[in-house]
Amino acid sequence: MKNALIGLLALLTFQVFAQKPSVESLKGAEMARFNVMVAKDRAGLEAVLHNDLTYFHSSGASDNKDSYIASIFSGKSNYQSIEVVELLTRVYGKTGINTGIVNIMNINAEGKATPLKLRFTDVFVFESGRWQMVSWQSTKLAN
Repeated sequence: MKNALIGLLALLTFQVFAQKPSVESLKGAEMARFNVMVAKDRAGLEAVLHNDLTYFHSSGASDNKDSYIASIFSGKSNYQSIEVVELLTRVYGKTGINTGIVNIMNINAEGKATPLKLRFTDVFVFESGRWQMVSWQSTKLAN
């Protein structure tokens, strides 16, 4: 119930912010994306991830939209929390680029909490009245 409520709030926040392409709406979309990842909110993920998504994990593995969403629901990518440490947001018309650092708490296949500190770059496009992430690339940093 708690995850469903968090997901709903994230989706509502995403919908409120994503009315026109701006730095503020892109930041809102990014934060909503992190929230729906933790909440395992399929509708929120479907809305914020572009159909042409290319997702490069810090391990070097890659996913498309369908395989990435499947990884969240299978437990392969089990995000417990995502804390934004640094975020630089730039908007160029209907294209947005975020760069930053996040601290992620992930639960691995053995059920052990695994902290990750990542530097990332992602690209969003503004389509159908909302920001959608089309690319993600991250690199592990020392904790």
